[in-house]
Amino acid sequence: MDLEQDFRPFLIFGIICTFGAAAVTIGGISFVGVWMDALYPIIVLFAVASLSISWIRWKKMDEES
Repeated sequence: MDLEQDFRPFLIFGIICTFGAAAVTIGGISFVGVWMDALYPIIVLFAVASLSISWIRWKKMDEES
């Protein structure tokens, strides 16, 4: 596993965070709870950052081959 080239862990974490943010948005406090609602900005930040890093690494890997 080459950490400079591997994009899969970031992609998986980004998808998990995106599902968490979607659950907060769709369900609200009654569905996910107060703590998940309070962590919503951080979850969105992690989702965007992880998906962006995985996209950049995937494009870099695609351009080298």
